[in-house]
Amino acid sequence: MPRFVSAVGLAAVLALPAIAQQPPRGATIAGTVRDSAAQPVPGADVIAQPGSHRTRSDSAGNFMLTGLDGGAYVVAARKVGFAPERWDVKVSKSGRIDLKFVLGRRVQLDTVTVTARRDCPAFSVSGFMCRQRAGGGVFLDYMDIDDKGAIHTADLFRDIEGFRVDIRRTRFGPVRVPARKGVGCISSLVDGHPVTEANLIPIHPADLSGVEVYLKPDSVPEPYQRYTWPASGVTRSGRCSVVVYWTIWAPMSR
Repeated sequence: MPRFVSAVGLAAVLALPAIAQQPPRGATIAGTVRDSAAQPVPGADVIAQPGSHRTRSDSAGNFMLTGLDGGAYVVAARKVGFAPERWDVKVSKSGRIDLKFVLGRRVQLDTVTVTARRDCPAFSVSGFMCRQRAGGGVFLDYMDIDDKGAIHTADLFRDIEGFRVDIRRTRFGPVRVPARKGVGCISSLVDGHPVTEANLIPIHPADLSGVEVYLKPDSVPEPYQRYTWPASGVTRSGRCSVVVYWTIWAPMSR
């Protein structure tokens, strides 16, 4: 009996290297994340959608996503302080694709010390981060946005209290838009500025680095308080909620 156990144990030990050397099942997307000076970018978030497959680059800037189904994916690499980059790829069920991400450096943020929300910058991502630390609204950073797996930007509001998603007819066809539950209006800002034809809300969530949502007008930070009043003056619905969208092109500090 002891000899039988030893034989089994020896067989198991001998089998371990063979098991460890088996290639990962499914498709693989691997590669590197570097900056514009060809230096590795460690700790960058790399996500493949659909499915929200996520990993981070290591100290050498390398990453690997395994066990994917075959098909088309949008693969994005992001890190605070860098402009994000994404690729559209197609991979077979057992195939492998290697990508080389090059993230352009932005101005690095100094440590943000929160004293009051009115001191937070109104027109840069550093202001978003400052207000996020102070609280008072609903804040989605790019990781939160990715985790929701939304196809359209408006779909981010499906599970935010006080909001719903409506379909609105436009000259370009039906589009999804966020709306207040019950009666109420929403003032939307992009990178801290009112929405215009030249400053539109991105259709795709992948073009956003953050969103801050203020359902109650009295919770809106001082720089955006004027947008709680409807453009046409006081109406039956009262003051508006405010949503601030931060795009991937927004300045890091100002």
